[in-house]
Amino acid sequence: MADNPKTPDFSLVIVAGGSGSRMRSHTKKAFLEVAGEPLVLQTARVFQGLPGIGIAVCVFPAPDLNAQTGESGLVVDIRKPPRKATQLVRDLSAAGVHRLVAGGARRQDSVLAGLQATDAKLPFVMIHDAARPFVFPNELLNVMQKTRASGAAMLAHPVRDTIKRVEGDAIAQNVDRANLWAAQTPQCFRRESLLAAFQKHNSRDVTDDAAMAALDGVVCHVVAGSGLNFKITTSEDLELAEALMRAKGASAIFRSLPDNETIFDLGPGK
Repeated sequence: MADNPKTPDFSLVIVAGGSGSRMRSHTKKAFLEVAGEPLVLQTARVFQGLPGIGIAVCVFPAPDLNAQTGESGLVVDIRKPPRKATQLVRDLSAAGVHRLVAGGARRQDSVLAGLQATDAKLPFVMIHDAARPFVFPNELLNVMQKTRASGAAMLAHPVRDTIKRVEGDAIAQNVDRANLWAAQTPQCFRRESLLAAFQKHNSRDVTDDAAMAALDGVVCHVVAGSGLNFKITTSEDLELAEALMRAKGASAIFRSLPDNETIFDLGPGK
């Protein structure tokens, strides 16, 4: 791996706007506790001190931003936490988060709000789900390096299960998994190109940032990530995350993996 730049060149946006409805919880997903701490805090700590990051922004649901900070604005600087800030906000500040931002109705609205709150002087931005606390630092450095070289890169993992297309409750088609990969985060881009894509195409619904960038002609390169970088979505995922987090300090599962090379590219028409 090439040396990291001497000066920061990335902004980080952690998207923590999920409702947690699929967990049937009254608590927003990012605020659910894993091993005794809120999920969003566990995830933020992964990025603490990561070389190349100049500013870290976390996107909260708008009502929670007010409740957590005691402030009424859409962007709250927490480098010096507000007087009425909760312990979570103070912990996020200590973990290196600079700003909290009010999100929108859709994930892509929250990403846009976070993107607009980043530093325009930093050429690159990485977008990461708060519900993915098990991404490895070496994976982050790899995807950052590939982004610097190519302009856009994301983590992904090969699909391992046999895939079936189902209609009703019957199998309608066997799907060849040979070239199928599951998208992960972070997804990283030149800031100006991702912002331009959102400004032009945000009226269209997309499932991730690479899909939005592709609408504007951006080719996103794929870097292999670990299967442990899964998104916590269901109560079963939360139980698994709890067990993994408690075992993290001692388990061989968390040994660093060898560096992974870019496997293929995703872009319009691919």
